[in-house]
Amino acid sequence: MSLTPTYQHSSGHNASQITPLERHLARQTYWDAPTQTLLIDGRGWLKDQPGVVDGVITVPGWDAMMLSREPIPRYPAQMHVLAWPDHGALKAWRKPIPNWVWQSCAMFPTHQLRLLHFVGRYPQLLELLDHSPVLAWQLVSAELGEADVVALLQGKQTDLMAELGWPGKREALAFLRKLRLRFVNDELADSVATCLLDESRLDALQALPRVNSMALALAARFPQWIGTRLHVSLAQQPCRPMQCQSLLALLQDTNDLMNALDLPESERARVTQCRYLVEVEQLYQRWADLPTLSASEFDRTLDDLALSERPRLLSEQADWDRLSRLQRHAWWVDWARAEQGQVQLYAFAESGQVQAALVDATKRLSAPEAALITLRGLDNALPEAQAWSKWHLWLVGQSPTQA
Repeated sequence: MSLTPTYQHSSGHNASQITPLERHLARQTYWDAPTQTLLIDGRGWLKDQPGVVDGVITVPGWDAMMLSREPIPRYPAQMHVLAWPDHGALKAWRKPIPNWVWQSCAMFPTHQLRLLHFVGRYPQLLELLDHSPVLAWQLVSAELGEADVVALLQGKQTDLMAELGWPGKREALAFLRKLRLRFVNDELADSVATCLLDESRLDALQALPRVNSMALALAARFPQWIGTRLHVSLAQQPCRPMQCQSLLALLQDTNDLMNALDLPESERARVTQCRYLVEVEQLYQRWADLPTLSASEFDRTLDDLALSERPRLLSEQADWDRLSRLQRHAWWVDWARAEQGQVQLYAFAESGQVQAALVDATKRLSAPEAALITLRGLDNALPEAQAWSKWHLWLVGQSPTQA
């Protein structure tokens, strides 16, 4: 069994995930009405970055982006100005930008300002943003000069894809046009590339009329389930940012459990016949034999584990079974690997919550940033950011290389 993480801290960016530095910079913005220019004052904070002059970032207004013939400037690629709070100077700067353009550019993790400026300047790129936003983002985020971008826009879109390292064929372009994504993080960007570069995945996805983030994530991780009833149903449902992580975690849990129990194909097929994730969760809980505990059973099991706010190593199989019942997650699936010294299971209790982490024992001290494999809370839920941060800081603190 591989050590592929079943939980990854999201690198997507929305209003709740802006860095503290960006929150500070959002308060240091000024709108120069006569010149229709947004000034971001990063003096003392920003230096040696593209597009930063004497600590200040200058962003022209929408009309200037469309009408000026000045070269499109470089902007800090990792700055998510379109996700900053919409008030004051930012509100005045955003007002003339069409809402769909702003939202389309804001869903990407990098190059938001560069993409916005290019689609304002060039109608061909504006049209590309409308029909295939991921392709538009990929083009402007490539290391190309403005003239090279313009030259590629004059040709066929299949030729453009080939220049960017993607298959230059109609099936690949059709797949990109089917994507219906509300946000793009590093994981989803990798999923797009995985599906584009694998011919079997790409061919199997042609039958879907639309591909949302859940359908995309499933296709990249579990290609054998492309086109099943579950996949088609997920492709038609609205999805929230964290839902993709929950989807992948549940499907990975279920797949690992089916392998551990050596279930026959007739039983495994029940997963792909589900329409909703709650049905998959019900199958998982039934196969793992993890019924909901009564209040007294829960308290007794928690007492037996003797957890505190400091992560505790669970070295006995009985404790693994107790934690499995408590969290309704089949930790016992990985007990054999623990006996071989490959993984370790830690848990802590804090503020009425029980958090657990399966850790790669070979990386815990030498590479703690890559040691987390699986994180779960109660009811087999993924942890919130605060719990994830606690695990990360605790692991780093354990490592002699970080001392």
